[in-house]
Amino acid sequence: MMKKAKVLDPTAAGQGGLEILPLKRQGIKRRSKVPGVMITQYIEELPEGMTTPDFTRKPIALTIQEGKLAIFKAKVFGNPAPTVTWHRAKGEMNNPQKFQNKYDPTTNEHTLEIPKVSGDEADTYKCYASNEYGKAVCTVVLNVIEVGFKKDKEMQKAEGTTAGDPTEFRKRLRRSAGKKAEKKEGDIDDSVWELLLSAEKKDYEHICIEYGITDFRGMLKKLVEMKKEREEEQAQFIQHLSNLKPIEVKSEEGATFELEMELKDPNSRIFLYKDGVMIPYSKDVEGELKHCLKQVGKKYIFTVKNLNPEDAGIYQVDVEGVNIFSTDFKVPPVDFALKIKEVTAQEREDAIFECVLTQPISKMVWNLKNTPLFNNDKYEITCSEDKLIHCLRIVDCMPLDAGIYAAIAGIKSCSAWLIVEADKDPATKGKKKARKTTQAGGGGEDLLKVAAEQAERNKKEIAEALEAAKKLQAEREAAEAEAKARAAAEAEAAKAAAQVAAAA
Repeated sequence: MMKKAKVLDPTAAGQGGLEILPLKRQGIKRRSKVPGVMITQYIEELPEGMTTPDFTRKPIALTIQEGKLAIFKAKVFGNPAPTVTWHRAKGEMNNPQKFQNKYDPTTNEHTLEIPKVSGDEADTYKCYASNEYGKAVCTVVLNVIEVGFKKDKEMQKAEGTTAGDPTEFRKRLRRSAGKKAEKKEGDIDDSVWELLLSAEKKDYEHICIEYGITDFRGMLKKLVEMKKEREEEQAQFIQHLSNLKPIEVKSEEGATFELEMELKDPNSRIFLYKDGVMIPYSKDVEGELKHCLKQVGKKYIFTVKNLNPEDAGIYQVDVEGVNIFSTDFKVPPVDFALKIKEVTAQEREDAIFECVLTQPISKMVWNLKNTPLFNNDKYEITCSEDKLIHCLRIVDCMPLDAGIYAAIAGIKSCSAWLIVEADKDPATKGKKKARKTTQAGGGGEDLLKVAAEQAERNKKEIAEALEAAKKLQAEREAAEAEAKARAAAEAEAAKAAAQVAAAA
């Protein structure tokens, strides 16, 4: 599982919390140009040449596997030179072996290093830069992925879920409650609330199931209150907001999400975050940066280019510190066991592209010239019962249907040509040609064989994952039992020693 820390940052826009350090004196509070940094100036007028502390680079949030080294980095400035300290919301940091503060004078970089992190260190941390004229503070979150989380998650995916009526939904929620600790509305992570605030009502069900939210009624009640508060915050900067479209892989090159928005002030700043960390973006799709924002009238289109597994996460759009939209980008661990192949079809014949995936997926994206295709009279999109074999049928091929077709699964893709050979029979020239009952393409026996082999491999991997999880659980239980026995023996020895001391 992943230990996630709740953000308790009074300095970050839209968040509340408690100040960790007591103020030595009251001062003038103001925001830094760096989002999420709050500055307190102790005196009304600063002496000439003196400045309050500020950050040129603030630490970024980390999600890291237990046992690894976690490093927070920050750069600060101010005159006199600020002193940098670190604090956490839940607990002390007085163990120098566990929490190591360092400073590199050549790079002017302050770091907090946490060797071999564990779930106990998952927390909200604050970095303070202080001098005699003021202080600057920012907050950063450390999330820790505990060993076994990935395997557990894959096993949950293998069980699968299907959409149904409200009765079936309630049954699934009860089943979910039996498998994981119940999460009520007060226990929902901030990032999940952001997703719910941006989601359509039809998507509430699968979000609740995915994140183990069983108090559906309580969630809805809280969500109504939060939406009202969010709309009031947005009204400061937004004239109009609509057509929020979640992130989706649109082509072989990238994924996009978009929204329509009218700003009250065209000069309002727009920020993009991934998993709570602000990321730079360009306004040109052809630019060198990985992320891009293109504005066409009231429409804003965000693009993530050159996709890789690390691009998975929750993306968030803010306007001047107020959240406008959040969307969750999932990258399933899937590839092609068998790619689509070039198809040559006769005019008025059906053409079929087929592929086999390494993992079951219920829906793939099919493109023609980077334009998504959908089920209609022209295209039939289907998949096998085990969701490994996916098929695109182009009905009644005409010369204009020729081109490069692409199949996209997760962030993996493959493409192939459809060649349509026109009917050159002079006897039919100028006449409407008859529809053919034949089809071109299709994998046949080889396709089914590859799919069967892949299904068997998946079954074996799931069995191995279950066995590994059982072994890990047994090791944990044995370690806990040994620790309890040791503690009991030490307590008994201490009791005996006390009795001897008392008798003496």
